[in-house]
Amino acid sequence: MPVTTGFVQQLFIDSGAVEACVFVGPTPANVEILVVVRPASDPVHTGAFKNSMVDALALALAYRREVVVEHPSTDGRILSVQMR
Repeated sequence: MPVTTGFVQQLFIDSGAVEACVFVGPTPANVEILVVVRPASDPVHTGAFKNSMVDALALALAYRREVVVEHPSTDGRILSVQMR
């Protein structure tokens, strides 16, 4: 699986907390746009995991911590987040 490494430059969370859009990259002009999608059909434990990824991304943005985000090569849905 490909990974994107960098700082969280921007983070947008919709009001229903069903989806988050994150801009990750070394600078604001050089980013990869990725998403966390939480459909209503997700089991409770999967939804909690996705919420924790959004929380980690928000903390990384607030404290300027570098993240490593894993996602499929075919789309930008985030599968895992590591904070450095």
